Amino acid sequence: MEQLYTVEQVRTAERPLLDAQTEPDELMREAAAAVAATAHDMLTGLVGERAGRVVLLVGSGGNGGDALYAGARLRLDGHRVAAVLLGAHPHERALQALRDAGGEVLEHPGDDTAHSPVLDVDLAVDGITGIGGRPGLRPDAAAVVAGLAANRVPVISVDVPSGIAADTAERLEADLETGAPRHVTATVTVTFGGLRRVHALTSACGEVLLADIGLGGRMLSGTLAEQPISDDEFLTRAVDRPTFQWSASNPARPVAAHRLLDAVEPGAGDDKYTGGVTGIAAGSAKYPGAGVLATEGALRATPAMVRYAGSCRGEVVRAHPEVVTSDTVAAAGRVQSWVVGPGRGTDETARAELAGLLARPEPLVIDADALTVLAGDDALKRDVVKHGNCLLTPHAGEFARIGGAAGPDRITAARDLARELNATVLLKGRLTVVASAELVTVVGSGHSWAATPGSGDVLSGLCGAWLARGGQVHAAAVTAAALHARAAWLAAQTPFGPGPIVASDIAAALPWAAAEMANNH
Repeated sequence: MEQLYTVEQVRTAERPLLDAQTEPDELMREAAAAVAATAHDMLTGLVGERAGRVVLLVGSGGNGGDALYAGARLRLDGHRVAAVLLGAHPHERALQALRDAGGEVLEHPGDDTAHSPVLDVDLAVDGITGIGGRPGLRPDAAAVVAGLAANRVPVISVDVPSGIAADTAERLEADLETGAPRHVTATVTVTFGGLRRVHALTSACGEVLLADIGLGGRMLSGTLAEQPISDDEFLTRAVDRPTFQWSASNPARPVAAHRLLDAVEPGAGDDKYTGGVTGIAAGSAKYPGAGVLATEGALRATPAMVRYAGSCRGEVVRAHPEVVTSDTVAAAGRVQSWVVGPGRGTDETARAELAGLLARPEPLVIDADALTVLAGDDALKRDVVKHGNCLLTPHAGEFARIGGAAGPDRITAARDLARELNATVLLKGRLTVVASAELVTVVGSGHSWAATPGSGDVLSGLCGAWLARGGQVHAAAVTAAALHARAAWLAAQTPFGPGPIVASDIAAALPWAAAEMANNH
């Protein structure tokens, strides 16, 4: 997992390195080398051995200088490079370096941006704004970005996609009249020393690559690590699925994918009880499938027993004869964790069941209908606070009912709710946020194949199974989120490329995902 840093922390960490420069722009040239290497790798994948056509989108800040120095390197490597100046004060030395290398410099993209030659390229490098940039783009920059997007030109962003705030991921909506985007959507983002918060807040960063830079043996990663951290925030990935093949010589590397730390194979002395028994309170006469899917999520994640409590006993046993069933939670027998909510209903019976589970000592996953019940009941919220070992798994709509709209800064929103309820919050999405009071881990799925009905039910059962193993709720939730995302990716694979899946396909792929993650394949 990679630590996330704020803009202030990055700037503070850069200061001693900038002060140690013996030549102008030494650190900037280091960053540019990583951007150029990434661009070269991308061009190799896009156009093979022929010279690529690259456009640099250059603003007035340091990221514009990075782009210009990277363009100079690419030009010397034989690629055709043109810079579009989108700021009033481009970096002079970097601009001269591009000119000296034979690169073309355009003061403006042309009156008819839609037909501008700057759009007839293989790759764009985004250096319009930096980590201190405000949300949104100026009209001239927005027009070029819109044209590149329309032409499906891949984009490398330096540090952060321009037009998106680095600390909060705040951005402006597309122009209402023209439909032009007000920010860059990157194919790849290259950053330096450590990740910025934005890299865990929006998929507009694309694939994030991290390169360390430094001078005299002192590296930016080291000076970043010296910064005081009040709230630990981390990013990990679920799937090893690079958009391009990164060469060994490229100093920029992808964020490592999550690996299982706990063994998934039962030990010689284990039996059906020792791996942690999971209890499932899900499904109803109206929604029996939710009970079946939540149960299957737990079954596929553990060799230990799974118990089901509820009115869907017949449907669950027909689908999964391995499950031990009962009519009620009270009659279920001993378990090490409970899952409540999927398809359960929101009536008084459901409320009473949730209240009863909150009075028990076992870790509790609260999902779906149970979240709706919780949202409108202050007494139950106080019970969650008192329990102290709950995992809430809302999607965006459910989160809004409990804690208000998350907004672009989903990390802060999830952490605030976790602190309010003395719980762990798993806010689902392509970037899934797992937040406890002082610790946040974001799991980047790298895809959206899990966005299918019933997949959340599978995830709730999976969370319950990993909670039943013991250990910290936060760690179990991160593992479950990563396993779920990887299983969805594996389930979508066909001989012809990824294809549509259903929730039961995700559940069926969980053993494959666990094996892959445990064995580092």
